[in-house]
Amino acid sequence: MTVGVHNPRFGWLQRHRVLSLAATLVLLAGIVFGGSWVYDRIVQPPLSCGAGMTATGSPLACVGVNLDSTPFTKSEPARMRALEDTIKAANEAVKEPSASVVLMLDLSPVADVDTLTYDSLYPNIEGAVAAVWRANNTAAYGSTPGMKLYLANMGSQYGSWKEAVDRVAKHAEAEHISAVVGLGQSTDGAHRAAAAISARLHIPVIGSTVTGNSMNLDPTDPQKYIPDMFRVSPTNTDSVTAANQYVSGLRPAVGSVAVVADTVAGDDYTATLAAQAKEQFKGPNRVVPDFPYTSPKDLPSGSGRKAYLIQQFNLMHANLCQAAPGVVYFAGRGRDLGAFVENWVQGPPCGIPQLHILAGDDASEAIHDEAVLKGVASGRVTVAYTALASPDEWGAECPGSDAKHNFDQFWAAYTGRPDPCTGQRLTTQGDAAALAYDPADLANGQAMLTHDATVAAISAARRDGVGLKNPGLETGILHQFYCAQMLPGASGWLSFGEHGNPVGKPAPIVQIQPDGKTKTISLAWPNSAPNLSLPQRGGTGAPGC
Repeated sequence: MTVGVHNPRFGWLQRHRVLSLAATLVLLAGIVFGGSWVYDRIVQPPLSCGAGMTATGSPLACVGVNLDSTPFTKSEPARMRALEDTIKAANEAVKEPSASVVLMLDLSPVADVDTLTYDSLYPNIEGAVAAVWRANNTAAYGSTPGMKLYLANMGSQYGSWKEAVDRVAKHAEAEHISAVVGLGQSTDGAHRAAAAISARLHIPVIGSTVTGNSMNLDPTDPQKYIPDMFRVSPTNTDSVTAANQYVSGLRPAVGSVAVVADTVAGDDYTATLAAQAKEQFKGPNRVVPDFPYTSPKDLPSGSGRKAYLIQQFNLMHANLCQAAPGVVYFAGRGRDLGAFVENWVQGPPCGIPQLHILAGDDASEAIHDEAVLKGVASGRVTVAYTALASPDEWGAECPGSDAKHNFDQFWAAYTGRPDPCTGQRLTTQGDAAALAYDPADLANGQAMLTHDATVAAISAARRDGVGLKNPGLETGILHQFYCAQMLPGASGWLSFGEHGNPVGKPAPIVQIQPDGKTKTISLAWPNSAPNLSLPQRGGTGAPGC
């Protein structure tokens, strides 16, 4: 266009210079921030993982063994970061020679996909931290070698268990990894991880909360046991035995126990819990109707697991009313209990003024579930479950049993407060800072169990004179922890029987209160007489004597 010739397309811009400038700035801002958005999501690496880990999954998470105590996810909660920092500082303070214990879990749970949450993870990590802190700073479990703790992530729904095992195997020798503890839930991924660790590394795998009956069987050959597999929690058989003992003691007598059972594939917890319930609750004067449902096995984040289940429970409602059970035994995941309770409370009444719900140990995931708490508060339901451990299972009387003394010593270490009975703080070696975890975090019992699994691993490592060179010998040592060699644990004395299953462990029956607190209402001993003390010389009261 010739200079000086008027272009009508620019006339409006010349007449409104201020508005034109503003529009230009908005356009530039859009380019800048839009470019930033593109860079953050496309150009910039979405997740940087520390040593021992690699990024995988959707959403992305770092899986493997966390040697640097770096975040597992890009949006990791502050409380998780604080725990990782605590572990890093404690590891750096350990003098050589040292050995390491790996706590392997799903450490990057996805909301509405996983049946666990960060809130339920924290006590597991705190329990392991407390065990290592006691080992390195008190006389509770010997003194050498120094012990380190590493976290290992199997990813959401344990889907990256193979990558986690590969990374543990890669660093096992350099980090003197003597055992893997934890495992989390009784899922197919956790099961295969345990078998692979045993087959490849020949070191102990000690489950803290794995209760599925088949979890110690070889997944490729169920006729064989995983040789290095142990656990500190009662099996589902023991859990249902305890539940049946409790129900049988109720008055008036319960004539009908309805089993609401999840039939999802690949979950040994729900499968074996339901099978045991249908068998053990049968009696001469009791019927056991079966009410199956199927939870979603694979759901993308935000797809609505609860809504999916409410649809099924809504259809179940009328038939459950027709059965009019005295007790409903919920053989499903604790994270799904809220959907069941909400549907029952909001559904049409059917002549059952109060439904009594009893569940397996995974109901500990529901102790802060809003739907469960509102249901209990309404009076339409009561909710109890067979816990694997409970902070009030030993009572409050002082001095109490030896088992209570063991718990009180753990409690003092975990909270950094004086022993509840002696009023004394723990005597420590050196100037290590005390822990200061909230006693309320003990409510689901998982801190106690992960502490005990870690204690067993540490005790085996410290009794093995050549353990730093050949940690595989520790499996044999763990098999010697029975009778007079029982280990003092927070959840009870630790004694291992055939195939690594615990013996002489209690099963508390715990009731959920409307305020989210729990209360032990009964203490069952499903496979032994009460096991409260080490046996006296020549005594036969303890398991294995």
